Amino acid sequence: MMGNDSRRHSIMQMHLHRYAYHSLLVLLILAVGLLIALPTMAATLTAEQAYQKGKTLHFQDRFEEAEPYLLQAGNSGNAAAYYLIADSGSFNRFGMSDKEYKFMKFAADNGHLLAMVGMISDRSLTSPKEKKIWREKFLEVVEPEINKGNPLAYELISRLYVLKDEYFGLLKNSAYAGYPSAQWEVARRFEMGDDWFLLPGSREKEVAKLYEASARGGYRDALSSKALSLIEEGEKEKAFEIINTLIDKGDAQSLTTYGALFSDIYPNSLAGWSDIDKARGASYLKALKDSMAPESKNGLYRDMYRFAEEDLSDEEIKQGEILAEEYLRTHTVYRQDGLDEYEYTVDNLHTALERWGGNAIE
Repeated sequence: MMGNDSRRHSIMQMHLHRYAYHSLLVLLILAVGLLIALPTMAATLTAEQAYQKGKTLHFQDRFEEAEPYLLQAGNSGNAAAYYLIADSGSFNRFGMSDKEYKFMKFAADNGHLLAMVGMISDRSLTSPKEKKIWREKFLEVVEPEINKGNPLAYELISRLYVLKDEYFGLLKNSAYAGYPSAQWEVARRFEMGDDWFLLPGSREKEVAKLYEASARGGYRDALSSKALSLIEEGEKEKAFEIINTLIDKGDAQSLTTYGALFSDIYPNSLAGWSDIDKARGASYLKALKDSMAPESKNGLYRDMYRFAEEDLSDEEIKQGEILAEEYLRTHTVYRQDGLDEYEYTVDNLHTALERWGGNAIE
């Protein structure tokens, strides 16, 4: 009997190994098939459609899936598409990879402004002589726009002076000319004590003015911060106008924040936040988990949904799944900040003045 049991065990192990082998083989074939199919699928789209598809996948941290679409758009002259391939989540502060440099140069050659900054940076693989040439090309485009008071031009040129004395001055110029992310950063620095103010209370007034301008300019971080401040002040209706707008955009960071608040999984709950709706919160976190790459931020979205789910009844889990499904039918979730500065090139830098010049601060 023992011999039979041993033989039966050996046969079962053999079948299990064979099953595992065939399962892995099937998965491998499917993966290879998908990699072959992606370029073909991209080729059926127009260059603009390919760019929009690739951009969305890129900001879902699905870099490999995004690349065929972005490559098609880049080969059709879209400099931003090349830049996004270069900026595909593998940043090393000590230097560019060969691939990053290749596509950064493609983008810069096509007039992409952030790519030009990349070619000038300390990380760039370009020679000192080439860096000087790129710097001259960049300044030739940006300096005339600075003379017109273009807020983005100030912000772009400040990037050449990071960690230098000139940086904060240029960033303040960008903020007061109207660029929302610069307004946010300058307000944050003022709040932490940077710079000096003569009159009592003037620092606080300037901070509030800059944060408000940043929100008015559409910067996601400022809008979200304003909404949370309104909640703390008891202005719930005004706060939810902003919150619902952010959620309606499908912005990943906003869904993270409000999914966690509705689910009540923040370690320190926000003062004044009483809108606990665990099924709604879980639906936002599930929409994130299902949209973003599984390894995004080391599995943050997956883990947040798991934490929310642990505190739900079976009925609430089901309700959250239905709500997430309904949401994803009409919304696309990806990372976005409301500024899209990665789309600015030599040819369209002037449009930043039209977009944010009216947001200047006296």
